[in-house]
Amino acid sequence: MLPTLLALVLAADPVPVFPLFVAHGTDPTAKAGTLSKLAPDFAVTLVQPDGSIPAGELVALRRAELPQPSLPATAHVRLANGDVLRVKDVTADGDSGITVSARLGSGKPQPLAVPLSALSVVWFTDPPADTPPDPAAYTWFDSTKKQDALLLKNGDVVRGSVDKLTGDDTGVIRFKQAGEKSPTSYPRSAVAALAFDPSLGRVRKPKGAYARVTTSDGSRVTVSAVAADGKLLEATSLTGAKFTLPLADVLAVDVLGGKATYLSDLKPKAVKEEAFGAVEWPWAADRSVKGHPLRLKTPLGEEVFGKGLGLHPKTTLTYDLGGKYRRFEATVGLDATTGKRGAVDVTILVDGKPTKLDGLTFSGGVKVVSIDVSKAKELVIVVDFGTGGDVQDDVTFADARLVE
Repeated sequence: MLPTLLALVLAADPVPVFPLFVAHGTDPTAKAGTLSKLAPDFAVTLVQPDGSIPAGELVALRRAELPQPSLPATAHVRLANGDVLRVKDVTADGDSGITVSARLGSGKPQPLAVPLSALSVVWFTDPPADTPPDPAAYTWFDSTKKQDALLLKNGDVVRGSVDKLTGDDTGVIRFKQAGEKSPTSYPRSAVAALAFDPSLGRVRKPKGAYARVTTSDGSRVTVSAVAADGKLLEATSLTGAKFTLPLADVLAVDVLGGKATYLSDLKPKAVKEEAFGAVEWPWAADRSVKGHPLRLKTPLGEEVFGKGLGLHPKTTLTYDLGGKYRRFEATVGLDATTGKRGAVDVTILVDGKPTKLDGLTFSGGVKVVSIDVSKAKELVIVVDFGTGGDVQDDVTFADARLVE
């Protein structure tokens, strides 16, 4: 349906339109056009052709012609809520926070203040290519211990607690090593990364609807306020930092806390997992079962999604709906990196009524699912073994959400 919609949009007006967005709302039919206005109450106005989404009904705003980008692979800051900001440099504000020179998109770097309490990790240098996205999976950082960790450029790791950060790259990090009485000063130029005790990290969510903005450089920023005209987006992050972006650098605005509830934010009523052999791959929220970002090969290319489920056969997840929702939707496929040889059977049951995606393979592409769940009490997702056992059967349910 969406490719046909885009074709009609492009054929309707010979005047070139850029950038083209697709607006997903509570109505099952998406709308595409040039974004004229995104209001603070999430009302959307499109032109060429004209269209609109009323206030409070927007679920997601996505660029029509560009895939969702990979996370930044260069120096970056990750917050406790999963936000990632690509940075040019980091300036310390003493013992209270840092100011990052954030490269959000293709424009000039913008200074954004971030409190230390919101930080998960700071990469002062480009991380190694095999670095997992989640600091909890770093080999040099034990997230189960209530400690910070300092990774030096020579590979040494110091564990303890941050005492103070000073200056820019010419400054120092005062770090109190576990078991020592006094902190030691490390030149910032000698430090590769600094990971913070996850038990202390907090980013408070606002009441009501808010959003996560994805930029062309792969940064993801959750915002308490956002608005846009046809050229510029203005937003305020959850840590209070204000920033602006050319609309051409905005790839997505996903509304959270509104009319859509993501399965990754819900606790299943029941979970049943059966291993094919000795190795088990438990389901994961907002990650693949291997701990990587959620990746799918879509008609737009390889895309990385922030919300969804990572699954491996045989897994059965049961969710209590309570008659609250109108529609379940997701984009389902095998992981773009670890699912190229996979083949699975997927069944989605709504109060026992099945929708089957038999023989889902990597070469067969992704399946876009939109199922009526009006007045339904239960949703069950079953990912079963396909023709090849469980070889590379890593399944992604991207943007898996229940819409009111």
